[in-house]
Amino acid sequence: MPPDSPVAPARSTEITRLLDRRFGGLAAVMAGTLTRRRQLPAAPRCIGILQPTAIGDTFIGSCVLAAVHARYPAARLLLFHGPSNRDAVRMLGVPAEPVCCHFTHVAQTLRMLLSANLDLIVDQVPWANLTALYARLCAPVTVGFAPAGAARARLFDIPVPHLTTRHESQNHAAMAALFGHAGPYRMAVATAPCPIAAELPLDRLVLFHLSAGGSRASEKAWPVSHWATLARRLTDAGYVVGFTGLEQDNRAAEAVARQAKIASISLCGKLPLDQLGELLTRVRLLVTVDTSVAHLASAVDAPVLALYGPTRSWRWGPLTVRGRAIDSPHPGAGYIKYGFEQSPYGGQVMSALTVDAVVEAARAMLEGAHSDATSCREHQHAETSIYVRKTDVTSGSHDACSLGE
Repeated sequence: MPPDSPVAPARSTEITRLLDRRFGGLAAVMAGTLTRRRQLPAAPRCIGILQPTAIGDTFIGSCVLAAVHARYPAARLLLFHGPSNRDAVRMLGVPAEPVCCHFTHVAQTLRMLLSANLDLIVDQVPWANLTALYARLCAPVTVGFAPAGAARARLFDIPVPHLTTRHESQNHAAMAALFGHAGPYRMAVATAPCPIAAELPLDRLVLFHLSAGGSRASEKAWPVSHWATLARRLTDAGYVVGFTGLEQDNRAAEAVARQAKIASISLCGKLPLDQLGELLTRVRLLVTVDTSVAHLASAVDAPVLALYGPTRSWRWGPLTVRGRAIDSPHPGAGYIKYGFEQSPYGGQVMSALTVDAVVEAARAMLEGAHSDATSCREHQHAETSIYVRKTDVTSGSHDACSLGE
């Protein structure tokens, strides 16, 4: 980890992941010894969707919920989520009942799932054995992702191949197709009016999101010194720098502003997620590391420049016309596929992404000179499109400024 990288609290621990892979994998093999391959039920009364933690994954997987509801409109749809993605669940435009669940509390989770009398469980987690075990034990029919060679594939009546060679939205599109979804994969979220927007210089505002969530946050972080240099150059070009994040991200924001010697605006801890979604559509640009806010920006088709290192943009990057991504040139980049992979170069990858590269990309976007979205993002699929359902939004004016060297 770079010594000056902003670090956010992890939503999961490496110990939890290790236990899941070792003991969960063994349990999955044992539980899956008796292969069960049942078809989708004709008329289920109650369906459970498992989406434990990640906010970004919750947004990306929203089309699966819509597909399940479209196939079974009379069924009761329960969305079992964790505390960390509660706000994201509330933004989904799908008539599902949210049920907050601490998935690491095994006995409690089993009681909750069994008491729901589910006819079908759809597990949207790509790799964890624990959620696959919950599904197998708590419903007569199960659907879930099956990475190549993973023990969890044995636990599902209908395993859906999960590939690390395609954009994550395409994995969810494959699951949605199982329920009859055809056409573009649509990530739909609902935003809310952002009252504070009226007080902001929207025509000059460039937002920074410094910190990722999850246990790999430090590896995804761009060094504070890099952020500070970018902030200085943007300020010199006439833009106003602002920061988004949680309350605890204020410390990192202050460090960047102090090192850059600029006046800035901190919105850390001041905006609920749905209001942030609306605000992102009105600012000049969002610059962010690989985290949930990057996916939110993609969902609302906001102007976003996303920075990738341990992960790759063709797997997780924005797919919208106003989105662009930059990958670290470090030879060890792209080592994270599912979240548990390690690399001896983890602390060096994001540092290798230079300020000059980010400045050049930001200039192109701010001045409207960036190329067509298809050429900017080779990973974009012609059949993929992202949509947003939102309240009335008006755009701030966009007068060009020159971002100098």
